Amino acid sequence: MTAKHLHPLAILPMIWKNLVNVVFSILIVFGLFKVLKQWQYFTILGIVVSLAVLLAILKYWCLTYELGNQAITIHSGVIFRQQVHIPYNRIQTLQLKQWFYMKPFHVFAVSIETAGQSHAKAEGQLPMVAKDVVDQLQAIVNGDSQTFTATANEMKPSTVYRISWSDLNAYAITSMGIMPILVALGWLYDKLDDVLPQKWLNAVFSRTAHISVLLIVGAVIGVLILGILISYLIIIQRYYHFQLVKRDQRLLTEKGFFQRNTIVASLDRIQAVVISQTILRQWLKLVSVQVILASSAADNEDQNNLVMMPVVKQQHYDQTHTFIPWLPQALPTYTRISPWAKWLLIRNAVMIAIVPVLILGIVFRPWGWLSLVVLPIAVGLGAYSGQNMGVAILSPQLMSTRDGHFFKRSTYLIPRHHIQAMMLKQSVWMKRAQLAHLQLELRHGDSVQKVEVRYLPIQAARSLYQWYRR
Repeated sequence: MTAKHLHPLAILPMIWKNLVNVVFSILIVFGLFKVLKQWQYFTILGIVVSLAVLLAILKYWCLTYELGNQAITIHSGVIFRQQVHIPYNRIQTLQLKQWFYMKPFHVFAVSIETAGQSHAKAEGQLPMVAKDVVDQLQAIVNGDSQTFTATANEMKPSTVYRISWSDLNAYAITSMGIMPILVALGWLYDKLDDVLPQKWLNAVFSRTAHISVLLIVGAVIGVLILGILISYLIIIQRYYHFQLVKRDQRLLTEKGFFQRNTIVASLDRIQAVVISQTILRQWLKLVSVQVILASSAADNEDQNNLVMMPVVKQQHYDQTHTFIPWLPQALPTYTRISPWAKWLLIRNAVMIAIVPVLILGIVFRPWGWLSLVVLPIAVGLGAYSGQNMGVAILSPQLMSTRDGHFFKRSTYLIPRHHIQAMMLKQSVWMKRAQLAHLQLELRHGDSVQKVEVRYLPIQAARSLYQWYRR
């Protein structure tokens, strides 16, 4: 079959990427040769830009693909040629991305995921191809003559989930995304002395030294409000017009404002389903449903899990059964750990926290002793973990575990045939108390995800182990 090139528009992102990669080199050159004349600067700049354009054209010309009868073949590389051959029956998921500037041209970036990849990067990538090529590839992979995306809006209501604005607002408002934003702002503030001249910083600090405490508190509140607003807008644009569609044995998720991200995954590739709730969403009776796939075509912002339903009311959880038939229509009653086991989790959390508290208190006394406030937080974390820890057998082929970490509860629904390994762990002291840790291993992308239930009664742990060995 004749090899095809990417869409011509793909040259522009390649040029931009080349320019970004050499921008620091340009700055270094201009910094070292301050005695150069103006025309010499422009000459160097023109050479760099010309090389970036030339390399992009060469890369575009050398990147070709072939849609054969049994596999797709991708050729790439300017100096060192590389050929990737992917049989259609080994494709786990197809991930489509469409930035806003690509939409008028009806082009997509395609990532092809297989079970055999050994890194986070997709095994096959087509940076920019036309929609008819995407439809052809989807039809071949799906084994029929119809495209999945073309019929997405024609599905029956029972097989389509679209997020409402009220649910999306609730999800964005209750998100803890402000925390990494505040950490980033703190890091940026710490680096100001490395970026700005010291005399500028001294002038600012001297002017703010006489500001009242009220204004400082107001500034802190303003920063918090700004962080919450940024977090809110990030989530809104990320899950804008989110929809989940089921057709035959495949699921399609589509979301995004600036970049539409579409993922098509087979039901038989789902390793487990995760129902997540932060403590705030527990109070509001909201849950987030994600799936663990045997590929990496997922969402980095969600621990590499594929988001199936960003937010749904807890009483409407039975909607998930429509999309994944083996899910129970109601969550089970869990075997809980004993009060003594809950105390052990509290003890462990306090022991982890007490060492840095003592070091800070002794080295930076007296202000270091303010870190004692960490101890009640550690007690709360341990109590929360113990309150949510549990396990249940739902059927001969399905089990569920529940745990709580950092005020976030995670419920796993796991088919028995997807459990890669199950282990029971006991220390000498745990044997005396008739307790055991139960650890499961699941295939997650190109790695293994461990799910652990701690301090289970030994009888419950052994019954689960026997259930798995059947």
